[in-house]
Amino acid sequence: MLNIRKAIAKNPRLKNSIKRVIIAQLASSKNKNTHIDWLSKNLPDFIDLIGLKASSDELRFRPLISIIVPTYDTDIDFLHECIDSVRAQVYENWELCIVDDASPSSEVRKEIQAYAEADERIKYKFLKTNRHIAGATNAAIELATGDFISLLDHDDILWPNALYEVVKALNKDKTLDLIYTDEDKITEDRHEHIGAFFKPDWNPDFLKSVNYITHFATLSKGVLTKVGGLREDYNGAQDWDLFLRVTDATSKVHHIPKVVYSWRVHDGSTAKDTNAKPYVVEAQRRALTDDLGRKGITDAKVERDKKHTGYWNVTYPVKGAPLISIVIPSKNQYKVVKRCIDSIYAKTTYANFEIALVDTGSTDKKVLKWYQKLQNQHSNFTLVNWPEQPFSYSRSCNKGAEIAKGELLVMLNNDTEVLTPNWLELMAGDAQRKEIGAVGCLLFFPDKIHIQHAGVGVGLGGVAANSFSMMTLSQPMTQTQHLMLNTKHNMTVVTAACLMIRKELFTTIGGFDDALRVTYNDVDLCLRIYDAGYQNLYTPHVRLLHHESISVGLPGEIKKRDTTEFRAAKNLFIKRWAKYVEHDPNLNPNLNKDNAFYDV
Repeated sequence: MLNIRKAIAKNPRLKNSIKRVIIAQLASSKNKNTHIDWLSKNLPDFIDLIGLKASSDELRFRPLISIIVPTYDTDIDFLHECIDSVRAQVYENWELCIVDDASPSSEVRKEIQAYAEADERIKYKFLKTNRHIAGATNAAIELATGDFISLLDHDDILWPNALYEVVKALNKDKTLDLIYTDEDKITEDRHEHIGAFFKPDWNPDFLKSVNYITHFATLSKGVLTKVGGLREDYNGAQDWDLFLRVTDATSKVHHIPKVVYSWRVHDGSTAKDTNAKPYVVEAQRRALTDDLGRKGITDAKVERDKKHTGYWNVTYPVKGAPLISIVIPSKNQYKVVKRCIDSIYAKTTYANFEIALVDTGSTDKKVLKWYQKLQNQHSNFTLVNWPEQPFSYSRSCNKGAEIAKGELLVMLNNDTEVLTPNWLELMAGDAQRKEIGAVGCLLFFPDKIHIQHAGVGVGLGGVAANSFSMMTLSQPMTQTQHLMLNTKHNMTVVTAACLMIRKELFTTIGGFDDALRVTYNDVDLCLRIYDAGYQNLYTPHVRLLHHESISVGLPGEIKKRDTTEFRAAKNLFIKRWAKYVEHDPNLNPNLNKDNAFYDV
């Protein structure tokens, strides 16, 4: 309390700066939507800031943070709010480096000069000719003397604890090269918070779908020098291009799962609509293509999403024509399994596949006769007789994988139906990548509207659950929901209802664990893959129907499944994977774990 009073006594404008930020942030609390409810609980109030100020003063490592702000014809009110938000930081060892990019109006430069006269931590430079945003940002970086560089747009707002959270992370690891945070958006008049974007931890495939890092980002001066700063011929996608190059140059990337930045949405801003600046599209394409080129990938297809034009899809071509073995455990269920296999043969465009159907003891003569027909009609259909009691999904899949001849395996439930004809090509292109483990897809319930699965969130429901189950693609969504549903990105776990993996990796990992006979076996497999250093992947571009649990029933159906065993498997899983139940790296901790909807 004494420290902050002394600071305010030295600089009375500091109190006004803090007050303006807090009042503006709370002004929208009358809006009763869920983000505002979340905001009211998570935005630090004045008392919190006093505590944070005290904590800030106690940080042992106190690096100078250089905050970079390029300006151009900035609305004066926006500029005031932006600079005031920097001056309101509870962590005070910062410098603000502002470069005006030859604004037509001299008013912007006058305001910058006035602020610099009032606070010696503010540096500025006025460019004589317009160099655009990347050039102006680089000019501001040249003014910086800090060991860390934070990027801030001229019309956005830092929350008072932004720098504190960054330096707090650096006190745990001084070697971090890129630190990013969660964010929310505010309307032009700043009276309404539109919603937060709750990001995952470092997610390389997500960064190839969209610039999810955006704001608030802090980089070490060393890595920024190493990659050469921003590239001026990538204006409009300069930050995305920078983050792609930085994450190529370092693995020291850290995510702070806290909203500390408000991105202003107004006419002409990319926060509102990428199409507001058409040149952005070409710059994004080149940034992604360059990134792939640096990795030696020259044949991937980089396409803008046709429906969601702010998103991109990188399609990796299949290398060669590998045999893909589709492993399907089944028993009786004539109509169910026939529907699945008929859809594979009728719709699949990839030619070099085989089906290994692991029959676990069918007695239905109709099914057995149909098997014989399939064997006569299709040379790529293999029947594996594997009668066992009780049924074990883990053992039957492992048996199918053992006899499979393919380089790639697909674990497929018998109650699925193919919707995407080129499903095998799309999944195989990713599954062949050396850094990828398991590849999963988007599954729908039979109505083709409601989602059954879009990856698995570990910790949802206290254990693990299918992400977005029972939502629809057409319903209103938060930014977090929309991005995590409609982009290709890394997930810690995908479901084995439809999962592709390299056979060599499946064997090395040890296949499914029979200690988890019927449930949680796919989650356990994916976590072992993840722990071994591979990234698992979800793609919304491959879609199947899933008549969930037709074959073995739901856990609550006592007649079909032993709930005692289910509880034992649940307890075993929680004990084995407690660290991921506590924190799934690809599931933001701000999200509500009581449901699968990725809301707050």
